[in-house]
Amino acid sequence: MAGKDYSGLEAELYDVFRGGDELDEIGLYLDAAKEKGGTCLDVGCGTGRVLIPLAHEGIEITGLDSSRSMVEACRARLAAEELTAEVVEADMVGFDLGTSFDMVIVPGASFQLLDQRDDAAAALGQLRKHLAPGGLLVMSLFTPWYEITHESLDGMWRLEKDEELPEGRRALCHASAELDRCEQLMEVQHRLELIGADGKTEDFELKTSRLRWYGKHEIELLLKSAGFTTVETLGDFGEEEAGDGHVAMGVFASL
Repeated sequence: MAGKDYSGLEAELYDVFRGGDELDEIGLYLDAAKEKGGTCLDVGCGTGRVLIPLAHEGIEITGLDSSRSMVEACRARLAAEELTAEVVEADMVGFDLGTSFDMVIVPGASFQLLDQRDDAAAALGQLRKHLAPGGLLVMSLFTPWYEITHESLDGMWRLEKDEELPEGRRALCHASAELDRCEQLMEVQHRLELIGADGKTEDFELKTSRLRWYGKHEIELLLKSAGFTTVETLGDFGEEEAGDGHVAMGVFASL
């Protein structure tokens, strides 16, 4: 399976560690969906971080994720908030829903979890295939500038998250990253821990993620090779064209 299959403690603590939305990524997708209108497919929907706010706004949206744990969590959240949306368990490289959408979104840099170039190209082909004529693809990408420019930190462990939980418990996430700066690949190890009110570790898990980052010209070439005709990249989900120093990039590709 291409990409990443969230499970276990990593899936359980996903929403805890995901944090806020400082750059207003959700607003980016909400504005685009309202302007585009019609149906929307959320690829890599996870627990519904973007899907659920869009559903609340009356947007007809379908979710897709390769992780069964995330799909089940998203369905549970939809039910709890009395929302209706189909959520499908499938791999973004090889999925086939047998229908097309006016807009396809890939939030949260999920596309970058396809660390193999062939998988990335195949996924773009599938995303294009699921767009109706005149459809719009919107993706979020990020560039790990801090890790890129601090080579001395490669392989070093650091505390990334320390979140309070109910009943005096805490969730910790330590991370260690190794970068291949020529290939634009980053491998990150996460040590996840649940700490009880007594300060003792109740559970822990070690997980590894690999991701590829892209420059704006590279992603534009990839999208045009996949059949998209117009590509626009916006830095930090704002109104400026993406450039050096922007951590996040909103990518808009039209047929």
